[in-house]
Amino acid sequence: DREAVRHHYDVSNAFYRIVLGPTMVYSCAYFDSPDEDLDAAQEGKLDLICRKLRLGPDDRLLDVGCGWGSLVLHAAERYGARAVGITLSEPQAELARERIGAAGLADRCEIRVADYREVSDGPYDKIASVGMVEHVGADKLGEYAESLRRLLRPGGLLLNHGITRVSPRPWDRKSFIASFVFPDGELESAATVIGALERAGLELRHVESLREHYALTLRRWLENLAAGREHAIAEGGPERERIWRLYMTGAAQGFERGDLSVHQVLAAAPAAP
Repeated sequence: DREAVRHHYDVSNAFYRIVLGPTMVYSCAYFDSPDEDLDAAQEGKLDLICRKLRLGPDDRLLDVGCGWGSLVLHAAERYGARAVGITLSEPQAELARERIGAAGLADRCEIRVADYREVSDGPYDKIASVGMVEHVGADKLGEYAESLRRLLRPGGLLLNHGITRVSPRPWDRKSFIASFVFPDGELESAATVIGALERAGLELRHVESLREHYALTLRRWLENLAAGREHAIAEGGPERERIWRLYMTGAAQGFERGDLSVHQVLAAAPAAP
């Protein structure tokens, strides 16, 4: 898992900044309208997650697959949470810590280079997993759900945000995206993900599809890449720029057609009022 994740994420942080913009959020934004600015839509997504989790002051939040720390920062700054983010990418962790220090939130935020199965300091009041479940794979979904369930306090909330496969075609391990972009990645249906969470003892509370939002997000990323193409090539090389351009174009079409979707699933640990 470490090798697969680092293949995709241990690229120049500057390359990702060109594509993602200043928010450094690498997951589906949440648009109030199709014309909304990408940065505002990403802020809206971060806030949507915090509101769904009912984050409160001093809540312990675990962000699984925290990327460059944007949700950790938002939760601490806007909601007063005490947030721990985990990632398997050293460059991500380094930049996330820099951003936390610059925001003066080092006393409320911690970034660890760790796998979700290595976290042992629960319970947490709330857990967010955003754009990470796609890396787990069908064979490990049960272990993933059980690991997060063990880390939640009674009555705690988990928000799982991930791309889902709508098409009945089986996942092609030799496809372009599996070969060149997300090695060992695997997309499952929303029902499969929800089933794993329920079998782990979590109660399903809310499900929302953001399919159209991801198509818009990918189109905005493509615009950023086109505008900064020369810089992107200088940072990541011509092959990586071309691969990212092709994968994001194909993904945008997949979300527009309805072959792909993305679901936010809110689940609760029982045994509390």
